[in-house]
Amino acid sequence: MRSMGEWGLYISATILLVLLLQIQRVLSQDDYSEPITCYFCFGKAGNSTCADPIDVNNPHVVKRECLTGVCVKWTRYRKGILYMERTCSNELNFHITMIDGVCRTERNGNGYLCMCGKHLCNSGWKTAHHPRVHYLPVLLTGIFVLKYWTSLWDGTCETDH
Repeated sequence: MRSMGEWGLYISATILLVLLLQIQRVLSQDDYSEPITCYFCFGKAGNSTCADPIDVNNPHVVKRECLTGVCVKWTRYRKGILYMERTCSNELNFHITMIDGVCRTERNGNGYLCMCGKHLCNSGWKTAHHPRVHYLPVLLTGIFVLKYWTSLWDGTCETDH
């Protein structure tokens, strides 16, 4: 059985690993100053050329290059009707912090905005687009390595010497 000190070490190391991953994520964020190509469309979310799943071959779904920013998929209510808009961030009339793979609910609950930093990435959203999904294997590996490393110190791990 592990002592409280060992569990504290596990918890502290896990928190440190998560913090390091978050710091790496922030430092590796792009400045989004390069041109990006995004889908542009607007229509009712349930029944239009802009609704999910989007038909990227439809001539009403336009591809346009934006000078800077990220691609956006914005679902929001207007006069009680749910609409879908695909555009780029520099076309919006408000300031947002651009983070690849992040979705946000509007403060008033009126809509949902997702951002992505790859060409034509606002066609739809998959779990693989979310960067936190990629951290899970790293976190689990870190916990395993930490457990192995601490077991070497307390002599519970057999090694060939």
